[in-house]
Amino acid sequence: MVWNQTRFPAAMRSLTPSVRAKAIEIANTLLAKGAPDSKEVISTSIFEARAWSRQRFFESSVGASS
Repeated sequence: MVWNQTRFPAAMRSLTPSVRAKAIEIANTLLAKGAPDSKEVISTSIFEARAWSRQRFFESSVGASS
């Protein structure tokens, strides 16, 4: 199953739109690479998208204080 901004797993519902978009991108990539367990794909993509968001926030905070 390929997910998009209108069709995505319920577990991604509480994510902000930008984090959800990244989670969907990651999930679709994992599925395309043949990941067999969709529950694992969903949890991994959410975890990675949140980490991506934190990193982006950190980089923008450090760049603003320089």
